Amino acid sequence: MMSCGLTDRNVFGGLILGTGTNACYMEKLENVGKWVCDNDEEGPNQLVINMEWGAFGDTGSLNWLRTKYDETVDRNSLNPGEQL
Repeated sequence: MMSCGLTDRNVFGGLILGTGTNACYMEKLENVGKWVCDNDEEGPNQLVINMEWGAFGDTGSLNWLRTKYDETVDRNSLNPGEQL
């Protein structure tokens, strides 16, 4: 997202697809409830939200979603049980 944003101001989001995945997107500051900055009238009006979803479901909480196809792909992967 950052590399494309240098040449195209209309870039809205980014996605990394590799051994894992990650995503980010631009969000209006007014929609970010955790933003706390007093007297920041000159501050940004939007910011990048980084999803950091790499460990999503690592505790087994999403195992109920896995199908027999997911199990086959995992079993035959280079890192069985590690990148679910």
